[in-house]
Amino acid sequence: MIPPGRTRLNRTERREQIVAAAASVFAGRDPAGVTFEEIADAAGVSRALVYNYFGDRNGLLEAVYRRAVSELGARVTAAVVSADDRRNALRRAVEAHLAYARSDPAGYRYASGEAAFAQLPRLHADRVQATARSLGGAPESEVLATAVLAVVHASVLQWLERPTLPEDRFVEVLTEFLGGGLGAVPATV
Repeated sequence: MIPPGRTRLNRTERREQIVAAAASVFAGRDPAGVTFEEIADAAGVSRALVYNYFGDRNGLLEAVYRRAVSELGARVTAAVVSADDRRNALRRAVEAHLAYARSDPAGYRYASGEAAFAQLPRLHADRVQATARSLGGAPESEVLATAVLAVVHASVLQWLERPTLPEDRFVEVLTEFLGGGLGAVPATV
């Protein structure tokens, strides 16, 4: 029997509830210092249920990482889908990164590979390959994807900490920098 005032959620909804609670509890903290008890309390579930869904800390970290990467990926895809050229697509991608970082700084830090999440190299490799495919899939694309992701993530994280430029100028400078480098690479890449 479900206690009064509580709602029975399906497995997908419950999982998302726990992931959202974990992301919230992790915000501004080292995830290694967060207990499953804290996450369970934030989600309004038992600690055993958190273990049941994720197995261990790495399973939960992976779910939080995947959620943030998925959100960032959806925003970037939506932003670049109607771009008419490479430079415009790049500008829109940078704007999408910055918009996500502003709206959810902790989520952006997770998606960009914050130290605790850098322990998930397989997931990062999958992300690089997806970005490489979006750059054309040529053999050079993986190298370019790694470089573009590293530069955009590091630059946006720096801007979040010290926004020394207005947002529109930041986007312009980063787009020009990246566009200049990509401009030297054939358009098929």
